Amino acid sequence: MTFRHPPAFPLPHADLEDLERRVRHALRTADDSALDVLGYGEITLVLRLRTAAGSFACKRLPAFPDRDRFESYRDGLDAYLRRLAERGLTVAPTEVWHTSGPGGRITAYCVQRELPPERLCSRLLHTEDEAWAKNFFVRFLDRVDAAVGPTTGLDAQAANWIDVDGELTYLDVTTPLMRDARGREQLDVRLFFTSLPWILRDVVRLAMAKSIFDKFYETRGVLLDFLGNLHKERLGALVPAFLEEANARLARPLTADEVAAYYRDDARMWELIQRLRAADRFWHRKVRRRTYPFLLPPPVDR
Repeated sequence: MTFRHPPAFPLPHADLEDLERRVRHALRTADDSALDVLGYGEITLVLRLRTAAGSFACKRLPAFPDRDRFESYRDGLDAYLRRLAERGLTVAPTEVWHTSGPGGRITAYCVQRELPPERLCSRLLHTEDEAWAKNFFVRFLDRVDAAVGPTTGLDAQAANWIDVDGELTYLDVTTPLMRDARGREQLDVRLFFTSLPWILRDVVRLAMAKSIFDKFYETRGVLLDFLGNLHKERLGALVPAFLEEANARLARPLTADEVAAYYRDDARMWELIQRLRAADRFWHRKVRRRTYPFLLPPPVDR
């Protein structure tokens, strides 16, 4: 029997069905003005859903080709949530809602109650003082040290944390980062590359998947990614002080030059991926006259 954690909160099923109808309309018409976007990730976006039961953050997942692939994903997410909790992380309560489509395909959302957006750590690092920033980073380092290891990864950039009442809560569990004892990803990596043009999916997956995922399974790599992303958040001024604190814990210190070089390479990689996706959308809509099945982020100033 498949393990399921007790529901963290009741899902607003009718409202989620309406949200999915609006998303499909946006995809058909290339008009997303009726959607309330909370934020964009590199692979997917987060939508706000206001209901009588409160406001929810809903992240639409790539479509699953069949129920087995969906159930495998949901089992992996449950296992990841348990593992992070066992390692002392406070994770935003997360539920998965799904609906069936043509041909047995499954559309699903990761759903969380919306937390105060002004308490996102990527925003607080802009609005709070230096003392808060240093305190946050020490708490952040403690949580990364506790969670990360050869079989458990963490995408720990600042936008994936929220600080409410002094408690750091981790938000982004959409891509459960777990490996088996032989170092193989348990995530359905192929699924998360389906937004690329089909002719390039395997090429990009084989060439880039290792570089994308490896860093999340060791503390040094997680910190390199976190510090590099501070440049994207226009928070590069914090890097020197954070480097000093991070290097006190690392056997192999990081340097400011390494962080800057990492960010440049990472930005180029994701810029290429997003250009490929935009070209594929153009091909679908303008040449083939077909619905493009993904909502893409606007151009990012990297």
